[in-house]
Amino acid sequence: MKNTSFGLLAVLCAAVGPGGAFAMQEAADPLVILERASGEYSALTGFCADFRQTLTSPLLNQVTRSRGRMCQQQPDRFSMRFTDPEGDLVIADGEWLWIYFPSSDAGQVIRSPMTSGRQGRFDFHREFLSDPGTRYAPAYLRTEEIDGARSHVIRLVPRQPSAYREAQVWIDEGTWFIRRTEIEEENGNLREVQLAGFEPNPQLASETFRFTPPRGVQVITR
Repeated sequence: MKNTSFGLLAVLCAAVGPGGAFAMQEAADPLVILERASGEYSALTGFCADFRQTLTSPLLNQVTRSRGRMCQQQPDRFSMRFTDPEGDLVIADGEWLWIYFPSSDAGQVIRSPMTSGRQGRFDFHREFLSDPGTRYAPAYLRTEEIDGARSHVIRLVPRQPSAYREAQVWIDEGTWFIRRTEIEEENGNLREVQLAGFEPNPQLASETFRFTPPRGVQVITR
């Protein structure tokens, strides 16, 4: 009986020891995890990562898969350059958000002012980790492993009218980066993005966040 009691006591002490209480609190309170991830994100000058994206459109009965490299630089620069399909891109240069998908329509470039908030569906670190808990109501779902790393899965529901019905984010317990997102858009589309190969605080040339529309391509401002 003594051995059993001692074993239980050891487990409880480990749980409330260094890091234990914090881990238990995290599992119970998703906002604690979001705030920790937000702090780590805010401390970065920027990052780059490889992405794989799957876009499911029930209305079109279509599934589109793509991949590439994304980079972000504080406070408002973002690039998403596709290698498959090659040439597609999304660029936020601090003033405009540029969307150019020559794989589907080579004749148009869509640009929107950064104040429109449209970059959020691409730059989800900024969307979901800036002021966590203010724009979204979080709920803790579970833990899950991605490439052998433990991640916290959190459901986010907009508190105000939004382009999203809801989102789920996978936050790496070791790095506090978002490793995966599933965004259910208002039009019913499901956008899934998984990240790997993180490079924190990279030295990025200004050209990374610069886009000049090709000659002859129509630019549409929204």
